[in-house]
Order: sequence, then structure tokens, then C-alpha cells
Amino acid sequence: MLSGKAVSRAVRGFMVVEDALHIILMKESFRVSLPSAHETDITEADTSECDEIVEKACELYDRFVAGEETTESVEQSSILSEINTKPVATKEKLCKSRTSSLWLNFCRMTYILSKFLIAERTGIWDLHLRSIQERLPFFVAAGHNLYAKSAYVYLSMMQRLEIDYPEVYRYFKAGHHVLRRTDRFWSGLSTDQTIEQILMRSVKSSGGLTRGRGMGESQRAQWILSMPACADYNSAMQDLTGVGYYTSDQHKEATRARKERDRVDTLAILEYISERNPFTNDVSLRNIETGVEAEPDVNVDKAESIGNKTLELMKGQKILNYSFKKSNQSITLAAKPKSKSDSHFRLSKY
Repeated sequence: MLSGKAVSRAVRGFMVVEDALHIILMKESFRVSLPSAHETDITEADTSECDEIVEKACELYDRFVAGEETTESVEQSSILSEINTKPVATKEKLCKSRTSSLWLNFCRMTYILSKFLIAERTGIWDLHLRSIQERLPFFVAAGHNLYAKSAYVYLSMMQRLEIDYPEVYRYFKAGHHVLRRTDRFWSGLSTDQTIEQILMRSVKSSGGLTRGRGMGESQRAQWILSMPACADYNSAMQDLTGVGYYTSDQHKEATRARKERDRVDTLAILEYISERNPFTNDVSLRNIETGVEAEPDVNVDKAESIGNKTLELMKGQKILNYSFKKSNQSITLAAKPKSKSDSHFRLSKY
């Protein structure tokens, strides 16, 4: 399941868990049954006892596929607004439970991550800034102080970009805040990632500076100045041999094999989480695996509000001189402070 590079594994794992949690939320909202691992499609779950709105949505979809409904009529249908309203009401109800609130926060953080990846891959400037802004309170609450400061300064500068540097702003709005090695839709790369994938890989691969040439100033200058000539030779050899480097417009994660892997893994995670359902009426904060309840001081389920309060304190202050307090960070179940009973037990031993 978790194959690939470290970041890719982590991101895919988060998204699979988020998908499983959303399926459970849909069950709570529309009274649909959960799919099982032996089903060939997630949509094959039993809907005989589902909410009436689901049946109406299925009928609307069938009419749309048959050509009896247009896109405009579907968008104006009251069924879609009802479908959007129900999960929101379910989430508000579940927020009374601290455990549910914690897992809903996880879904929100994964959603912000998804928006950031979309913004970087497709070159959407406004979505890029919005996703960074939404991550700020979580940076603060998690104690990632340097990330929080850097992102805070970055957003402040970028909000004035249209006024200070209108030409650069127009380029960024056109999607040029990312670099592209191909003309595919999803091929946008951050500048630091491009340096790692191209320049640093060339330095460390066969023929690079780390393969016996040395890293002196003259070697570095000769290697950098020779790169354009090497690119011309590479292009000429491709033309001569008729062998070129081509890529498909289809994203590699949109293939049938990848979809099947995601389906199988989502159902496996769904089966695991449904047995330890975090969306219950239990108001306490607990570990869904061990069942251990959190100490009263644990407040990780309120991470976003904690971060927003700290960001309010930062307004009007010099960011370089601002010092974050550990007391303003969220406390997790693993990092909870020692309880009084524990301290009393240790003292009683002596």
C-alpha cells in the first residue's frame, strides 16, 4: 500500500484515510450502508434503506446521463443544495464529541494539503496563497515556529505584490509562480523542488561533480557553463537516433491500476476505522485504537482555534522579534503533561 518515496507515501496514506472518514460521514448523513472489501466498487453498497435525498440524487443523475437534464438544470436543482447541507449539519452535530472534532480537524488539514498540491501542480496563484494562509494556525499550534514566521512574512509580502511589483504579479496570476519541465496540465513544480530534481540530481549522478571531479571553484564553473552545450548535444543525439523523451497527458495516478489500488486500500482502511468509529456520541477525547482517554489538559482537538488566537496576538508586532510561547501550542495525547496523581505517586515512593 505505502509504496514510493517517503513524502508520496505519507500524502497518499493521509488521503486514503480521509476518503475512508468521508465515507463514514456520508453513512452518518444519508444512512447509506458501508461498502465492504469484497465489493468490486465502492458505489455498490446497499442503498435500500438510504435517505430519500440519495434516491432523488440517483434519479437526477440517471436523467442527466440519459440527456434529459442539462448541466444548468442540474446545478440549479434543490437536490444538490440539500446534499451539501446535510454533511455540514452532521459535522456540527459531531463536533460536540472531542474525538470526532479531532478527526474532523484531520480531514480539514488533509483538504488544505490537497488544495496546496493542486495549486502547485496546476499553477493557481490565488489557491496557492489561500492554502498557505489556512495552514498558518496549524503551524503555530503544532509548534512549527519557523514555518509559521516564514509563511506569515511570505503572505504579507505577496498580498502587496500587485501594488509593489505589478509585472511579477501578472506573471504569477498566469500560473508562472511554478516551473514546468513539460506542458502537461499537472506538471507544475515548486522552484526548490525543481532544483532538487534537475540541478542536484545532475550534480550527484554519473558525470556530476561528486563523481571524482572535485568541488572546487574552477570545477563548479566549468560544469555549470558546460550544461547548455550538453543540452544541445543531447537534443542533437535524439534527433539523429529518432529516440526522444515523451510523456502522456494522463496523470499517472489516474490510471485504472492506480484507481484499483486506491479502492482496495480505501476499503481496507475503512474496515479498520469503522470498527473503531471516531464519530460517536462520546464527548470525551480518546485514542480510537487503545481506548485511552486524554487528560483534561490535552487540547489538540482545538488546534485551529489555538493557532488563530496566537496569530491574533502577532498582529502589529515585529515578526522577527516575536517569541512563541510553548503554552500557546496544542497538547497532544502523546505529549500530555504529567498529571497530579502521577507526581504524587512518584513523591510517595520516596
